[in-house]
Formats: sequence, C-alpha cells, structure tokens
Amino acid sequence: MSLVDRAKNILLQPKSEWAVIDDEPATVNGLFTGYALVLALLPLIGSVLGGLLFGSMFGRFGASIGVGFFLVTGIVGYIVSLAVLYVMIVIIDALLPSFDGEKDRVRAAKLAIYSATPIWVVGFFSFIPGLSVLLMLIGFAYSAYLFYLGAIAVAKVPVAKAAGFTAVTIIIWLVLSWIVAAIIGAAVMSAIFGGAMMGMGALSHM
Repeated sequence: MSLVDRAKNILLQPKSEWAVIDDEPATVNGLFTGYALVLALLPLIGSVLGGLLFGSMFGRFGASIGVGFFLVTGIVGYIVSLAVLYVMIVIIDALLPSFDGEKDRVRAAKLAIYSATPIWVVGFFSFIPGLSVLLMLIGFAYSAYLFYLGAIAVAKVPVAKAAGFTAVTIIIWLVLSWIVAAIIGAAVMSAIFGGAMMGMGALSHM
C-alpha cells in the first residue's frame, strides 16, 4: 500500500485500516523510513511557507530572515519530533503489559506512528494565521482517537482499559513534547537575540 493510501485510509476509515495494519508484517525501521520520515516533513514544509509569508511583509530583508528562521526551526522540529516519537514507542512498549496489551516493539511502533498522522497533516497548515492553533487541537484530538482504536486493534489492549491506556500515553507524549519544545525554543530565541545584540553592538562602534 502506498504512503498516500495509508494516510488517507487511516484518516477516513480508521477502524478497517487498523485491522489491515495489524495483519501487515513490519519493522520499526521500515515504519520510520517508509512513513514517519516522509509524513513528518509536512510541518517542515508548512514552516518554510510560513517564513515566506512572514518575510513578504517586511520586504526582501525580512523575507530572508523569515525564511531562514522558519527553515531552521522547522528542521530542528522535524528531527526532534522524530526523536520524541521513537522515545514514545519505547514508552508505549513498556506500558502495554500494565494495560494487558501485547508487549511488542513493532506493535508499539505501528500504534505511535500511524496515530500521529493527523498531527503531521495539520502541521502543514501551521502557517495560516488564526487557524494553526485550532487545527493543531483538532489534529491532537483525532490522533488520540486513532490511538484509542489502534490500542485495541493492534496492541490488543482490552476495550475496558483502552481509554486509560490512551489517556496515560497522550499525557506523557504531550508533557515530553512540551518540555523538549520549551528547551529548544529557549535555545533558539537565545541564539537569535544574542546574535541581534552582538550585531547592534558592532554597529554602535562603527
């Protein structure tokens, strides 16, 4: 199945698609290289578009700054999001026995990667002012729903415990993502303002 078909099916007909995914042979590396690495590019592309739109408001100089900033932050976000995703796969695999699921790294990878599809898709539209936050909330909510369905179909978590498993996992995922984003955001802003202050200092001595 092509990547586009898989993304479309998991978004539009998740229950039947999870059954297909459950029966598919897969590896963690294959799921990353064949799906996650590609879909996770969508927010990066959205960031670059945001840079172009942002920069156009301030002329050629602003465009170069805007594109450069959003490109760098987009690339960093791309790499970090994939790293967080892998950590979450390990965490999901470790949590499964506590919720009577089947401990299996590949099942955990299927669950984490495919349920993240809505977040990547809506991430492409992050450059739209006023809608980006709403779209991200919708994406997170739908990802949680996909995770719940996948927990039952793929990870074999009993229905009675699937909601609890989903809630615990999503909370961990959000907290981990928030901490990492806060650290990276602080580092990026420090570098930007530090460079700007150095530039202003150099100009003042001219």
